[in-house]
Amino acid sequence: MLDKNTFDAALRPGVRASLAGANQALRRAEAETFGRLLDERGDFLPGASFRRDCPQCGTAHERAAELLRAQGMQLVRCPECRLVYSREVIDRDFERQRYQDSSASQANLELKHDPFYAALERDKAAYVAGRLSELAGPGRLLDIGSSSGALLRAAEEAGWQSFGMEINPAAVQACQAAGLAAVCGEYPCALPAEWGPFDAIALLDVLEHVADPLAFLDRVSQDLKPDGWLVVQVPNFSSLLLTIEGVRNNNICHGHWSYFEPATLPALLVRAGFEMRWFETYISELDRVLAYPDEQVAAAWEQLTGQTLAEPRDLQVEQLHTRMLGYKLFGLFQKVAT
Repeated sequence: MLDKNTFDAALRPGVRASLAGANQALRRAEAETFGRLLDERGDFLPGASFRRDCPQCGTAHERAAELLRAQGMQLVRCPECRLVYSREVIDRDFERQRYQDSSASQANLELKHDPFYAALERDKAAYVAGRLSELAGPGRLLDIGSSSGALLRAAEEAGWQSFGMEINPAAVQACQAAGLAAVCGEYPCALPAEWGPFDAIALLDVLEHVADPLAFLDRVSQDLKPDGWLVVQVPNFSSLLLTIEGVRNNNICHGHWSYFEPATLPALLVRAGFEMRWFETYISELDRVLAYPDEQVAAAWEQLTGQTLAEPRDLQVEQLHTRMLGYKLFGLFQKVAT
């Protein structure tokens, strides 16, 4: 039986303490990497970024209401489709370098290799592969942004033939050393022609990084078979923890250009020609939520649900997921036959 609570760090005693050092190192490295593009006022240096309109419906960014500012970015909500996105997007060359060779990239890879983090990722990958296998396959799966290969392994164990693409050379070397099919490079440029077409393509923590997600999804669709599947995970901008922390939350950062919610992620996928077959939140971050004072938790709960939370200390993981307030959005979407 598939259980998303198996990879919820909030429910695994000792994991937070074990990962504290690696997480702190990652946050320091990110601050150093992000700071290179900012002036003394915290704005982007001239020429380091460009402005864009709504990446979902094209509504002019001037019409969007500003929600917050952080690290040179202005996060706004589109008045038409309600998508939250950053007006500012950094230069693509710097973005590429940040993922391939930077202190933040190295610290992120070291975190993924931590045995406690790797165990969580392994269990999550098994869950993702299991959910996909309930509805489809097995067949050929492409993981775009395959990192250290957790999903590739899980998919192979579930009977899929898996292939990975990743722009961090060290992560690709780790995959290849483990006998996994992975190449180093950006999608779609580095995609070997003989790999496709695919029965499923995984985009785990990928769509938020794409400046033009509709164009990207159109290209992905071309590499899918007519009834192919998309496996999507993104941070949940309407999670309870992010709502409490606001700009302090580590998901509000350079590289995250679109901020999806339970209504806007399916809307984007429908616009791109997919139908939703499974949709939920997972990873509660409940322990981090309950580290905040009761009044802050209750205020965020009311902001998100319109309801009063009488006893924040009694909040349960299931309550978060029932209301789609978990930390990650996860969905399976099937390509619409044309």
